[in-house]
Amino acid sequence: MTNQDDEPGRTTPSGAFSAAAKHAQHAMDGAKEMVAGTDFDQLRTKASDTASAIYREGRELLTSSEERARAKDQVSESIRKNPLAAVGVAFTAGVLLALLMRG
Repeated sequence: MTNQDDEPGRTTPSGAFSAAAKHAQHAMDGAKEMVAGTDFDQLRTKASDTASAIYREGRELLTSSEERARAKDQVSESIRKNPLAAVGVAFTAGVLLALLMRG
């Protein structure tokens, strides 16, 4: 039996494998060309700087989130202690907002 099927236009498994191997070889050649002029020390420094910046931003977001959680807890506690005052503040804020929206 040969590598070609009886139906024209169809490839055999070995033909498909050969085409995939050629495609992979072209991809490898392209990657080699891209890497040939790369300064890996500079790349490593940039990656390290970026990772450090992302870490710092993550820590800041975490701290900010913790502060918001504490503030929310404090507001909730104040509302529990003085529910009538909380309703008064909400009502006053609603009236002021309505007056501002009217113009």
